[in-house]
Amino acid sequence: MKVEDLLFSFPFPIAITDGEGRITYTNQKFELLFNKSFKYLKGKKLAEFFQKRKEVEEKIKKAHTDLLEIFGFRDGEYYLTFSPLYVSSKVEGVMVIIQAVEENPFNQDILFFLKGLSHEIRNPLSGIKGAAKLFSQIKEYDEELITVLLEETERIERLLNNVIKSFDFSILNFCKVNIHRIIQNVVKLFEPVLSEKEISVVYDFDPSLPEIPLDGDKITQAIMNIFKNAIEAVSDSEKKLIKIETGYAIQPSGFIFIRIKDTGIGMDENELKSFLLPFFSTKESGTGLGAFITSEIIKRHGGDLKVKSQKGIGTEITILLPMKRSDGEDFNC
Repeated sequence: MKVEDLLFSFPFPIAITDGEGRITYTNQKFELLFNKSFKYLKGKKLAEFFQKRKEVEEKIKKAHTDLLEIFGFRDGEYYLTFSPLYVSSKVEGVMVIIQAVEENPFNQDILFFLKGLSHEIRNPLSGIKGAAKLFSQIKEYDEELITVLLEETERIERLLNNVIKSFDFSILNFCKVNIHRIIQNVVKLFEPVLSEKEISVVYDFDPSLPEIPLDGDKITQAIMNIFKNAIEAVSDSEKKLIKIETGYAIQPSGFIFIRIKDTGIGMDENELKSFLLPFFSTKESGTGLGAFITSEIIKRHGGDLKVKSQKGIGTEITILLPMKRSDGEDFNC
């Protein structure tokens, strides 16, 4: 099979460039997108067809010179992926894949937005409320818990101060963070509920994991949503156990994983298929937005969310996150 035939079959626009960013080949979908023939496009600089011309040229050169895959770079209405093109183990150019930016449903529907806002404020508030009740009962000072409460209060303040951006998951503030600290802070916040419902939490962390570039607030959102679901799932189970594992992913390489397993009620095949859809919930009072929001956050980080579940046995959710920024940008902090 020829490369041209393969590229023709791809469901999105693709251009091949040389190391300097000049177009050497395009598929038909690329020609249709820009309403230009290949005869016209050949030899032109690909960057000319995008708003961020300088950045596009830089990404092409970086992919070609440093042999890096760069994905998630946004230019207007499109996400661009840059990948070295190998021919017989030799780099012959750069393949640029173009995908349309998906509409953010929170921008289109005010009710959807308000339900999402309510959902994301309710999670930390329930933890803060539970901790306050615990303090009133035990009358003891817990410095670590106080720190977590203050951090969650500040996170709510940041969410409200910039409320629109909080639900635009393409806007991420990357800093190097310790994923274990984020996980432990989330669990700490729910300690009163865990104690009251006699739920055990077991850690199996890989201590060699490095700090990785993430938006700490949004990843906290995502893990909190999954952990809260796990708590609710095991609340009425005979065995009340939540296990949290971390480690290096084998496939894909260059990723870490966070795996949260519970011994809860689980989901059947139909529920599992709908789990990540907005407004789907197996709970009477659920908004059905937690899993959807979590999935969007992970996806915007260049990661992936995998879900396994069996009715009456439990659910296993695995988060895959890249160890390096996937869009080739520098840190925002």
